[in-house]
Amino acid sequence: MTAYERDTDELILVDLETPHGGGVRLGTLVLIRWMAVAGQLLALLIVGWGLDFDLHVHLTIPIVLVSALLNLWFSFRADRNARLDEKQSAAHLAFDLIHLSLLLFVTGGLANPFALLMLAPTSVSASILGQRSTKFLIAISLVLVTALAFTPFKLPWKGEPPELPPVLLAGVWVALCFTLVFLALYMARVGREGRHRARALAATQTALEQEQRLAALGTLAAAAAHELGTPLGTILLAAKELLDTWDGDDATRTDLELIVAETSRCRDILSELREHRKAGSASHFTAVDLEALLREAAGPHEGRGIQITYAVVGEEQLKAKRSPEFIHAFRNIVENAVGYARKKVQVSAGWDDDTVSIAVVDDGPGFDPQIIKRLGEPYVTTRQPTPGRDGGLGLGLFIAKTLLERSGATVEFGTGPDGGAEILVEWPRERLENKD
Repeated sequence: MTAYERDTDELILVDLETPHGGGVRLGTLVLIRWMAVAGQLLALLIVGWGLDFDLHVHLTIPIVLVSALLNLWFSFRADRNARLDEKQSAAHLAFDLIHLSLLLFVTGGLANPFALLMLAPTSVSASILGQRSTKFLIAISLVLVTALAFTPFKLPWKGEPPELPPVLLAGVWVALCFTLVFLALYMARVGREGRHRARALAATQTALEQEQRLAALGTLAAAAAHELGTPLGTILLAAKELLDTWDGDDATRTDLELIVAETSRCRDILSELREHRKAGSASHFTAVDLEALLREAAGPHEGRGIQITYAVVGEEQLKAKRSPEFIHAFRNIVENAVGYARKKVQVSAGWDDDTVSIAVVDDGPGFDPQIIKRLGEPYVTTRQPTPGRDGGLGLGLFIAKTLLERSGATVEFGTGPDGGAEILVEWPRERLENKD
């Protein structure tokens, strides 16, 4: 694992420990609270003056004004663009819960249809805050919902309000408590998976950009080798002519011989690089033999005590498109196989007129049956999440699967013939083959 990959793993691990991406903006909470204040005042206006119901105005209006005054203070005295940390966000949501429950308490408690709004703050918390804050708000909500069941204030009504049966009120209490917990857990799970996938996709993009930079560096080196060949040849020719006609002192002759030798060495190095990289072409190194491409991808993991063998079956050698996505994806797959293998890893490739298949099989313990159906999802791993070790965060297979699927491949995880892990990748031949 390179230093770049270790640094990336450490950054992602730190990000995973952050409950939400960058905090909640204070202005967002202030805007939502203004909407709540406006809605509460509108509801009181319609019920109190439109329907002429008894609202206990001396209690309800001051409760709404407390929220409005607090919002005014935050609007004019605080930085609305500031990002709140988890404790501050939880405190704001806890205030909203208590404020709403007070308003419901003096307007009928659980008999008030607007008691459903008690579900909102915990749902928001579950989607943006960590587990500790969400559990704290769930506990507060359950206590407050229970308190609403014992309110002495009757539902606002014109005349004597209807008496709801105790069994119905108990049912409303049970339904609110159950829905409150269910929604919080559901939103927390969906929010966590969404954040994990977003971070994993960001890691995929970072890895791909790194591979593209390395590929561009190789192209630049090949182009430099091509361009430097001519001036080095001229220098070598001139030095040889000087050496052949030199009649002066031996020290200068020795220097000329050194120039000829070192220039010849430079030309040999550039020739090898030019031959390897096929420099000087507008489509530099875009098509290579499939076996060579697989060996390049697996190369960094050879010599680690695990034997990597290659088997390519086909009537004629297949020219495949060389892309950073392919290289990085298979490098991750081979890294995972080498990390679990006992002695060897087999890389096999074959093709027909329609399909190209590549399989990577190791002789290790195989995939855990409990997680094999989830392989390829971000942060699914049986190893400890330790940066700097193979597969520490469970992102390797996710990145590989994402990059390969972008190229039109299908990826399957299974068990090899000898019980080890097998990863099978298949493409439509036209998506992988380079026919230029």
